[in-house]
Amino acid sequence: MDVFLEKMLRLSMNVMVTSMETMAKTMHEIQQNSEKSDESEDIYGNDVGQSSAFGNVSKLAIMPFFEMSKIPMNVFASVVETISQAKTEIQPPDAPDDEINTEPEEENYDAEVVPLSEEETTQETKAILTEEIEETSQKALWQIGRSGRTELQSRWTATFDYHVGTDIDEINNPTIPHLIAVKGGPKSKGATEKLNIHFSLDRDYQNGELAFIYDRWGAEKDLVFVDDELLTPIAGAGKGRFKHVALSLNNVSTGDHIITITTSGETEAGEHRIDYIKLVEIENPAEHG
Repeated sequence: MDVFLEKMLRLSMNVMVTSMETMAKTMHEIQQNSEKSDESEDIYGNDVGQSSAFGNVSKLAIMPFFEMSKIPMNVFASVVETISQAKTEIQPPDAPDDEINTEPEEENYDAEVVPLSEEETTQETKAILTEEIEETSQKALWQIGRSGRTELQSRWTATFDYHVGTDIDEINNPTIPHLIAVKGGPKSKGATEKLNIHFSLDRDYQNGELAFIYDRWGAEKDLVFVDDELLTPIAGAGKGRFKHVALSLNNVSTGDHIITITTSGETEAGEHRIDYIKLVEIENPAEHG
């Protein structure tokens, strides 16, 4: 079928080219005959040669269309479609607009980080544990959740109170929100605007003997309170980025206590994830300066 169409297309084109060549020759003859009017006039004063030439031109002008009319309509339509497709394939693509950047934009993770003031930065620096102390001198008193834990499928709450020791499996399946949302932000499942963690201690701890640790994501600024007293603000790492937080606690006495986490900042997400939370005992903190 493709060979047949190709032949038909060539036939039509050849006929049209031949006709055009013949028309050119005939027009040339007309010009020559007009210069010899005395020889070409008949008894009625008509230019016989010129009339004959114009007749030939008329015939040649319609000859290509006459030949093409012999082609079946479905075949002709297919030929036209083939020509159109070929034209589209060989047509060069449009040049891109100079104002349009065709390269993918690099994600700016720092763009949404909620900045800390100079005073807040000093607070955070003072409260953060050194990596050495955290890794070599700690004993977990309790832990809630783990890295990559399942999400809590519960409704949003403005405030969530979690009591340590009430879950059957606090590490693998805790019933605690996995999202901290800004006030007035999104009301996602498993999210809260204020997370209160209730726990008890069976002895007194001096400054630096306890550490509060949690893993978080996002760009929002957290505030960490111990018994309603601000411990420190915590800067986010950036949009969708991870940050490990380890904070040294001040003097904490025997009895019941509450650690509270809230978050704030005008970010796209308006909330961030928390994987796990734990309280650890620092052994001999004085030895580590």
